[in-house]
Amino acid sequence: MINLERRKLILEILEKGTDVSTQELIDRLGVTGATIRSDLREMQREGAIVRYHGGARLTELNRSSSPNENYMRRSVMMVAEKSAIGKAAAAFVSDGQTIFIDASSTAFHMIEHIRHLDNLTVVTNGIHTAMEVQRIGKFRTVIIGGVLRPHSGAIEGLLCEEMLRRISADAYFVSGNGFSAESGLTGHNFYELELKKLCAEKCKRVVVMVDSGKLNSDSTSTFIVPEEISVLITDSGIDEATARKIKAVGIQLVIAPIGA
Repeated sequence: MINLERRKLILEILEKGTDVSTQELIDRLGVTGATIRSDLREMQREGAIVRYHGGARLTELNRSSSPNENYMRRSVMMVAEKSAIGKAAAAFVSDGQTIFIDASSTAFHMIEHIRHLDNLTVVTNGIHTAMEVQRIGKFRTVIIGGVLRPHSGAIEGLLCEEMLRRISADAYFVSGNGFSAESGLTGHNFYELELKKLCAEKCKRVVVMVDSGKLNSDSTSTFIVPEEISVLITDSGIDEATARKIKAVGIQLVIAPIGA
């Protein structure tokens, strides 16, 4: 069992109860105490849980909010789908381009598939995204300045907007909380949505990356309307009726096969 699978199971266990002991996790997951303690340390660092002597529990924030509010929780959900989408998205990136990548865990999965390129500028408001791009070590990385939203890994605010007015790019790789052919890409965090709107306006092409579980599901507010979307990449869980709707509004649809 890989790290992400274990951490997803730990979160699922915690969401069903108030807390869990380290020994119970060792028994249920069949791994060593050192492995569990390493997982819990990382999950606490990301703000997903609180550790105490002999166990762990979800933070109060995570008990009362959606999983979309926490990067750690998002990063262990729909991993196979996100990886497939990220691989497909990489086909829309070429040497010499400047691209925007949002702070979503879905867009994060694209980075490993563009590492073969040599000349690329990546602009992002995602701390985790910037660190992963920097780890590759050969791209120019621009981090949009502003306020870091707790536990989300996303930078937002007016400072971001001012900086973006000076930059333009070839493509914007972006996700959201929901998508429908009628409303477009939707989300619920007002400050981040305003930033994403501006990013979309500053790019020649908008590439939306959403797993099939988010399709036909509108969130609080539309931030990119269907007419502004060039490409939508999703996984093979999409149904035929939804695929027809997306194509009918003029969006290029790419269906990424899981595990390919």
